[in-house]
This record gives sequence, structure tokens and C-alpha cells, in this order.
Amino acid sequence: MNPPASAAELAEIETSLGSPLPSDLRILLLRFNGGDLPNGTLLPAGAGPGTIGATIREYAGLVEADFLSDELLIPFFRTDEGSLLAFDRSGGPVADTWPIVDFDQSSGEHRLVYRTLDGFCRVLVSDFTSEDFGQEFGLDPYLRKGARHLAVEKDVASAHATVAHAAKRAGQIDRSLEHYLEAARADPPLPWCDWEALKIAVLLGNERAALDACARLCAVAPARIWARRETTPLKVAEVMAQAAARSKVRELWLRHFDTLAYQSRGEPQVASAIGMLREAVASGGRLPPPTQGRGVSVVPPDSDLDRWFAAARTSYHAGQLRDEDLLLDPALRPLRAARPCADLLRIRREF
Repeated sequence: MNPPASAAELAEIETSLGSPLPSDLRILLLRFNGGDLPNGTLLPAGAGPGTIGATIREYAGLVEADFLSDELLIPFFRTDEGSLLAFDRSGGPVADTWPIVDFDQSSGEHRLVYRTLDGFCRVLVSDFTSEDFGQEFGLDPYLRKGARHLAVEKDVASAHATVAHAAKRAGQIDRSLEHYLEAARADPPLPWCDWEALKIAVLLGNERAALDACARLCAVAPARIWARRETTPLKVAEVMAQAAARSKVRELWLRHFDTLAYQSRGEPQVASAIGMLREAVASGGRLPPPTQGRGVSVVPPDSDLDRWFAAARTSYHAGQLRDEDLLLDPALRPLRAARPCADLLRIRREF
């Protein structure tokens, strides 16, 4: 770690920004003015290459923003993956409440990853002092890493998403569903987590969780939000219909079909397909076969159901068959009806 920053170096940064640095960062820089950590580089105060000042200008150029904007992010850490951790000055009225976002330079995506610098430091200390420190990356260490973050900051969507993804790979599917929903409820949320939660909930027959996800997933939103949901209105309708058709209170679901159809007005065929699904649910009729799958069966039909299910287990374990296939491949309908396909989600799959 570097020697302490001088008051003059900190004043230079704050003068150029036109605002104070977060108090916790100021304290940290007065102890160590940057340095190397096991997961990246803490940027030093100053304006030269590799400093906070230079990186702010670099970030401003990448996002085509004015360097003097009072809402420009303040990068302070460069991760080993090449992304920047930065304070979001729009996230609070005073410096001590600024959250920390991760800026992926390749995709341009911004994602809140820590609620405060204190949380960032506590999570790093818990990682560096854990039994996993220095060990080879694997499923269990990844799951424990997410759990350590949640132990420090219980309301950060990215931490819930980490646990959800790792738990799903570990076959802990009920735990995975719970954390996908928490990631979608957080402020700010990760909208794609509702889509993941819906698929799992429908396969598990968890109507409460499926309705929870649909309440947000079906809400009227512009195209950019649907892009963040990583799905489409028709895909959602085809998966949702499978839960709605089994429900004892189908009226709870009908308004969601109406909302999805409303958002497809520019595509008459999509609106019509959603309308047919709604009608089948309302009347208790047979659902139309799904059309939004991959178009090919990863696990070809087999007249021997035991052999077919065994092939599905092998394919899911290998990462070829996905939960989306189980829901959207019409060829798998007979297998879903005859065998507990939800049990496939409890198979452990290493990275």
C-alpha cells in the first residue's frame, strides 16, 4: 500500500470535482494513498496517470459526459477484471450516502454492487480472511462469497443474484428462487432476476412466487426495460400460462395477460398469441403449444419414458438442457406430464 495522501493532494481532487470526496474514502486515502489489493487496485489521489483524477477524465470520455458534471461517477478502484468501482453522486444527498457501482467498460453497463464504502471494505476483509482466500475458483467458494456479502449488506441486488446463481448451480433450487426474487425486489432491482424466478417457480409449482415475479415482469415498460428483463412479453405469457392453467384462482392471472397483450400492440401476431393463451386459461381449455423455444429439441423424444428422463438428467447435468427448454420445448410436454422434471433442477452442476 502507498504512503498517506497529503491534504494538498486531496484538496486538488476536491477542487477539480467541485465537491467533497466521500468521508470514508478520504479517511482511507489519508492512511493509504492507493495501492494493490488481491482483487484490484485502489486508485491514489492526484491528477497524474493511474490516479483518481485521471480515471475520472477517462470515465467521462467513455460515457461521453462532461468532466465537470456534478453527477459524474467518481472511480476509486480498478478491479482485476478490468471494471471500475465508482461512487454514484446521484445516489444520495450527501457524500456519506453515495452507493458504489461497477462500470463494465466493455458493455457500458452500470450496476450497484455495494451500498457504501464501509460495506465494500467489510466484504473485502471477510473475503481476505476467509478459508476460501487464495483457493481455486469453484462453485462452493462462489456461493460462500455471495453469502458473505449478504451478511454485510442485506439489500444489494447483485449479492442476492450471486447467491441465486450459485445456489441454482448447486441444486439448491428453493434457495435460488428466494434470492432471485430478492434481487428483483431490491432498490435498485435487477429486472432479469424476475424472469429467472418465474421459470423456476413454474417448474416447482410455486404459485405464490410465480405471481410475485409476474407482478413486476408484466408491468408496462419501454423496450429498454424489456431488454434488461432479458425476455419478451410472449415468452413470459407462454411460461406464465402454465402456472395459470393449474391455478384454482385463475382470475389472479388474467390481468397479467391483458398487460402483456397491451405491450404487444405493435405486433398483432404477438398480441393474438397472448390473447389465445388468456382465453385458454380463462376457459380451462388446453393451452396452445409454446412457440418461443429454441426450435430444436435438445433431448429428442423417446418412447421409453425412463430412458427419456435419464437422457434429460444427463443433458441437464451437462448444461445442455435448460429450465427454459423444459417450459418452452413442446416436444417435452409428454415427459413433463409423466415425470417430475422439476427434480432436474436439484442436480448439482459444477462450473
